[in-house]
Amino acid sequence: MKRRKDPAMTNRGSLSRRDFVKQAGVLAGGAVFVPAVLTKNQFSVAAAVNSEPLPRRVLGRTGEQITIFTLGTAPCGNSRSVEEIAAVVNAAIDAGINSIDTAPAYVRAEEGVGLVMKNRRKEVFLATKVPADTVQQGERSLSRSLRLLQTDYVDLLYYHSVGNRKVEGALDPEGVFTWLVKQKKAGKCRFVGISGHNLPGRFAQFLNTGEVDVLLAAVNYVDRHTYNFEEDVLPIAREKQVGIIAMKVLGGADPAKGSYGNPNSVGRLVSDKPERIEAAIRYALSLPGVASVNLGINSVEQLHQDLAYFRNPQPLSEQELAQLLEEGRALAAKWGEHFGPAKERGQS
Repeated sequence: MKRRKDPAMTNRGSLSRRDFVKQAGVLAGGAVFVPAVLTKNQFSVAAAVNSEPLPRRVLGRTGEQITIFTLGTAPCGNSRSVEEIAAVVNAAIDAGINSIDTAPAYVRAEEGVGLVMKNRRKEVFLATKVPADTVQQGERSLSRSLRLLQTDYVDLLYYHSVGNRKVEGALDPEGVFTWLVKQKKAGKCRFVGISGHNLPGRFAQFLNTGEVDVLLAAVNYVDRHTYNFEEDVLPIAREKQVGIIAMKVLGGADPAKGSYGNPNSVGRLVSDKPERIEAAIRYALSLPGVASVNLGINSVEQLHQDLAYFRNPQPLSEQELAQLLEEGRALAAKWGEHFGPAKERGQS
């Protein structure tokens, strides 16, 4: 696929200092980030400052202002009890997070989130996903999700994992994506999204329909060298005023340290260097158009630790960005296509 060049990109893998400052400063309806360096000595202090509200950004054309920290429920959904999941969700809302992401594949996640939604539904922007290749599969999935979530609608419904779907025919009048768009008109969701980790070349056909409100994409400074959603997909989303949420900012679960079913699992990026988490979050939030980082949480304790990274995130300097991308290039060679193929068969 021919790469789209974006004015915000000064070259492959680099953003101008001006764009980083702009993204980390005042965004449309968003908050101003006050510079603060989270050193090891200051981390515990920053983590304790829970009275300071989490910054929010506008999620593209939805007009919704969501917190820059979206609670991801895959880790706790795969490793915790329903009650423990509910405790994580309640703690997140109490801490000021208003964006919650879940999915049928996260084992007990939707049920745990549902325990909270029956009382706190109006406090959050709720997203779930449809991992379906047919309308029949989609109908069963959505019906079950709404039942478990104890609500009659979600704010955002994703056509999930585009790189792993049978996309042929999805846009046909009787296709699964067309069906999903109809759910918006039927009141089952307020907005329609697409999500994915690989095969970025598949995304333009959906974004160009004008029906996609939100993009959830795998974004980190390692996989930029492999999948490169940053240059191949995010510019199209921005052109269409599609809201962008970054996921897999830590590279996904490290298989050497356990899958999401293991409560001690960690992201690939931080498995050997925990200090990378701050840089990974700052990188994602500095990308133009990114409204929020979807970060998976295992426990209430982990939630409280990670909140510190979102209170006052700083833009990356040009030197920091260059160093990250150089490190990312070396790691990408080791990780390979760990989310699946980067290109379709036969595509150069």
